[in-house]
Amino acid sequence: MGSSPDRRSADLDTSQPGVRQIQAWIRAELPLSLQLSNGSNLSGRPLWIDPCFLAVEPEPGASPVLINRDAIVLLRSLA
Repeated sequence: MGSSPDRRSADLDTSQPGVRQIQAWIRAELPLSLQLSNGSNLSGRPLWIDPCFLAVEPEPGASPVLINRDAIVLLRSLA
């Protein structure tokens, strides 16, 4: 696959306030509610974030769900 100049860089830009907020939610293990661009909703505990994906554990002990960050329309803490 080729790369495109409008794609995210290989590094996570932690200077962005949104990235710092998500990292704080991950550290605090706060449950999140996500609305996705296809209209579906997902809630769960965020596990990690990288330049392309956010991993969310929908239920304790469940396998993580990887969500493409470009598909997230709304993200908020449930706590």
